[in-house]
Amino acid sequence: MADDCMNILLFSNLYPPVVSGSSMQTCALASALAGQGCQVTVITTKLEDDAPDHEEIDGVHVYRLPCIRLPQADIALNFPWLNITFTPGNQRRIDEIIAQRQPDVLHLHNHMFDLGFSAVRAARRWKLPLALTIHTIIQHPVGLYNLLLYPLDRGLMKLAVVRHADVIICPERTTWEYMEEGFRMDNLVLIPYGINSPPRQSAARVEEVRRKYQLPKGPIILSLGHLHEVRNRHDLVRAMPFIIQKYPDAVLVIAGSVGTPSTGALARQLGVEKSVIFTGAVAHNETLALLQMASLEAHWFQQKDNPQTRTLGIAALEAMSAGKAVLNTADENIYGEGVLTDGQNYLQVRLNEPEKTAQKVLVLLDDPAECTRIGQAARQTIEENFSWPQVVSRTMDIYRQMATRTYSNF
Repeated sequence: MADDCMNILLFSNLYPPVVSGSSMQTCALASALAGQGCQVTVITTKLEDDAPDHEEIDGVHVYRLPCIRLPQADIALNFPWLNITFTPGNQRRIDEIIAQRQPDVLHLHNHMFDLGFSAVRAARRWKLPLALTIHTIIQHPVGLYNLLLYPLDRGLMKLAVVRHADVIICPERTTWEYMEEGFRMDNLVLIPYGINSPPRQSAARVEEVRRKYQLPKGPIILSLGHLHEVRNRHDLVRAMPFIIQKYPDAVLVIAGSVGTPSTGALARQLGVEKSVIFTGAVAHNETLALLQMASLEAHWFQQKDNPQTRTLGIAALEAMSAGKAVLNTADENIYGEGVLTDGQNYLQVRLNEPEKTAQKVLVLLDDPAECTRIGQAARQTIEENFSWPQVVSRTMDIYRQMATRTYSNF
């Protein structure tokens, strides 16, 4: 089989126009593979009524299956895109697509949506190797919910989906340990997320986005990503009274769909509601404009266990690629030794220390040259460790081993 003619089929419940970390990552991988000469097909869900059932985008054939939209629920962190696709009609449609496209390898993104059942069924029916990328750890900040989620995740989903994967791709140490310790899986490979350098937005476009969200000209602390209780931004809101004491026109901009009222309630309780702006869900090109006008980016996951394995997150990586200084709780070794260094290419903060977090923000606002230096080092880190050519090369190596059923590197 020639290196440039592999035929790959990706499964992902989330795909553009849905804007989420895993959907954008899956889309970028599909486009990068197509750019390397692969035939690439994506099977996803039709979450927008006006989205076409089938289209070709950048050489990628995208098929969208009808789905049943589920209501938002606290146990799912009020995630706005829950859906069900596992129907007889969709299984027939998947078989038709596979018969037409003739893939060599299947690659499932996310294990906790029901397209995982379809991917496993397709792999067994068509005798195809299956890769699985773990994008999300199933963990809820409310312990009572975990009593239900853990058995479903590490029992049902392990039996029905995870154990059927030939290879499990982990983007960082957090997901690796999640699979190793929680699922007892050993067919793991570490391939980081690929990050594109963002195109620069025009001054007119930046100003348009500024007006849309009524953002002031003062310092902008940007916090990218959906707002829910695992990423509730409470530490940042609690830091704002210290920050606006010195920079009264500074604002915290939380850009992402809002799945919890607690952050807004906290801002009102602290009297900083005018300094905390919620944009709601934003298009990706608006995210680029927000990054361009931001002084820095800050957000993290409120995971209280395994504090040494907190992930940086795709949004923070994208901010780094835009040359922004990033504040995060991620451990320095989350992507391997020497990739991240506190004070050099990012700033490490700790949970529940809002005053110290504010001090780190103020250091950057007080010294724009230092902020720029860290941002430039961050961009270089992304180029050296997260470039798409590197990620695609490593992913293709896995695909080739899967297609020939040789797994010597694991």
